[in-house]
Amino acid sequence: MRNFGASASRGVWRVAVLALLAVSLSALRGRAATVTASLDRDATTVGDSVTLMLVVEGGSPDAPPPPPRVANLAIDYAGQSSQFTFSNGVSSSSVTYNYQVRAARPGTYTIPPITVTIGNAALTSQRLTLRVLTAEQTGGDADPVHKIAFVKLVVPRSEVYLGEVVPVEIQLYAQNGRNLQMPQLHGDGFTVSKVLQPTQTKTQVGNVVFNLLEFKTAATAVKAGTLPLGPAELGLEINFPQPGRRNRDPFSGDPFDIFGDRGQWRAVTLSSEATNLTILPLPTANVPRGFGGAVGKFAWQVSVSPTNVAVGDPITLKIQIVGRGSLDSLAAPSLSDWHDFKVYPPTGKIGQVDPLGIEGTKSFEQVVVPENAEVKELPALTFSYFDPELKSYATLSAPATPLIVRPTASLPAQPAVAENSNPNPDAPAPPTRDIVHIKASLGALTPLRPVLVQQGWFLTLQGLPLAVWLSVAVWRRRAERLANNPRWRRRRQVSQLVRTGLAELRVQAERRQAAEFHATVFRLLQEQLGERLDLPASAITEAALEERLRPGGAPVALIDRLHRLFQSCNQARYAEGGLDHELAELTPEVEAALNELREVELKG
Repeated sequence: MRNFGASASRGVWRVAVLALLAVSLSALRGRAATVTASLDRDATTVGDSVTLMLVVEGGSPDAPPPPPRVANLAIDYAGQSSQFTFSNGVSSSSVTYNYQVRAARPGTYTIPPITVTIGNAALTSQRLTLRVLTAEQTGGDADPVHKIAFVKLVVPRSEVYLGEVVPVEIQLYAQNGRNLQMPQLHGDGFTVSKVLQPTQTKTQVGNVVFNLLEFKTAATAVKAGTLPLGPAELGLEINFPQPGRRNRDPFSGDPFDIFGDRGQWRAVTLSSEATNLTILPLPTANVPRGFGGAVGKFAWQVSVSPTNVAVGDPITLKIQIVGRGSLDSLAAPSLSDWHDFKVYPPTGKIGQVDPLGIEGTKSFEQVVVPENAEVKELPALTFSYFDPELKSYATLSAPATPLIVRPTASLPAQPAVAENSNPNPDAPAPPTRDIVHIKASLGALTPLRPVLVQQGWFLTLQGLPLAVWLSVAVWRRRAERLANNPRWRRRRQVSQLVRTGLAELRVQAERRQAAEFHATVFRLLQEQLGERLDLPASAITEAALEERLRPGGAPVALIDRLHRLFQSCNQARYAEGGLDHELAELTPEVEAALNELREVELKG
């Protein structure tokens, strides 16, 4: 019985498999066969190979179709691959025949249709066109770098206004690559923000599939005229395939390492074309009073407190500006025409911003003091900016704020004149005593205390107000110096930040936290270089060493040391691997570079 059951079970499986094959064959027979031809790229150079792919779907010829014959073209069969899928009861199959195409001479070639025989049916593919160029026509580079990787610079507009922040995109198209470095965007007359980490997708250019990496940054024009923005430069290693070797499917395996070890890796620097921008000056007509140079689109909120004060009491004015533009350059509204107030310098702070630093908030706090009790209101406030989208000036207004200002103290009451207390006005007045007689006796004498000026506690008490006044004067002078000298204030802040950062570096070196260590080094270099060059720290890249530091007369040894530190940071952030044990050896070099950079005197 057991043998009979096993035989029956095997019979059922055979029937099921035969039924499945029958359904598949009927589906295959019901679908018409098609033939499609394509090239992996439609342009090449003399001597380089192009892959011609002939895809047959819905059938299979008995033998590989013979390649067509074209003068000055060598078309050789290079193998085939098959694919079979079955999904939801529908099956499909395809066979791909690969041919290597090489040209002996430059020119434009037409590859005729290829005929494929399936059973009694003859199918033909479409015609293909191949352009063959010389090395001189491709820029004189014998290596076909542009076919494996290239860089584009994308700017949304060709006309911008002076001071307007423009988003910029650097696009890297690469079939393969490794040891990628962050791009550097050059532009004399522009301030460039920090380049963000890229996003990666896939795209097809012609018949070639590329990995697309998009780096985003922003640029602000600082002078008018027609200025070139770019080029954008980017370094990486790319793999040049060996002649005659067919590329792998770009969608298989590592999407950014197509050729593996079958070609030759070579370090290259890719450059994009520069983009000419027309920088328009701001209009000189209808400029609002008090315009401070803000360019963008903004809104604001204004609050005042307290509103019930005495003469000499402080009133805090809070202003929050929200919008899109260069937040670093925004200044608080001018209060120079407030005559009945003592106005103190404002303090500004940038709040939350987007990664590019284009959109966000900036808050100001300003203290004003009413100087007399006749003040009845805080004057109206205005903030003007230039809107590049509307190509006109705009003004934000805040109405006047009613105030109650009391005198600091009441005046003393005048003494009342005493009336004659004689109840009878007709009665003669008592005689006046014009002469006061000398006392015959001095009376009891009491000992006199030492005069106050001879007592120590009195002298100490008199010196306290002077000491307090001197302390307040020193503190006030220091606060005014910090408020009126942003460079000095920033130098103190950066010095404190560097001290804290160096302590973090030592801890990270002991723990062998390579990524955090190099991120801290990069941030400290940005802050110290930004302070010395009077630029935003986020705008500092390695390119600033050559563009700003070397023309300023910095020592060559210092510039070389900073180059090494930047390259070490880039390698740790974007390359594979790292030597954690070298962190402790790198810490003294970072400290020495920061100390030397802080003491260097730059020209201009």
